[in-house]
Amino acid sequence: MRTKHLALVACLSLLAACSPQAADSAAETTPKVPASESAAPPVATAPAAEPAAVVAHFATPSTGNEALDQALAAAGCPVPGDVYDVDDVRIYCQMPADVQAFLARENTCQHFAGEEPYDDERRRELEEASATYCEGREKIFTGLVARHRDDCAVRSALIDINGRYDLDFDLDLKPCEG
Repeated sequence: MRTKHLALVACLSLLAACSPQAADSAAETTPKVPASESAAPPVATAPAAEPAAVVAHFATPSTGNEALDQALAAAGCPVPGDVYDVDDVRIYCQMPADVQAFLARENTCQHFAGEEPYDDERRRELEEASATYCEGREKIFTGLVARHRDDCAVRSALIDINGRYDLDFDLDLKPCEG
């Protein structure tokens, strides 16, 4: 439960850092360039930051879970806050977009599935979240398996995801041979 709370805090911290107010305050600290200088010919600039540096920026807020913090720092791309399972974070950046979307959705489904309905309002919120994030997961997962059947790396990841979340819906999920 603590890990889920920390993941939520990390996600909210990321949202705060990316808010329009944060962008406005950053713009206020940017030195103003006179119009005469802005018309100067373009000058070669330094290459864009490496993905690891970008990821480090997104992973800055500590989740309090050392393994998760390390996985986020090593991910190779920004990982959304809804993906908080360490094993999912480790594979997230190597997966195609449809598998990434499934990982985010499944992590959110698992989060809400573990929550307790302490009153009627919370029970309704959890039912809505379950309907949004958990319903249809069988169809989505089955589609991923069919779509990526010939990609051994993705197939292997789907087998692992299936094991983590017990998603086997009578699918023929066997590792690639060879």
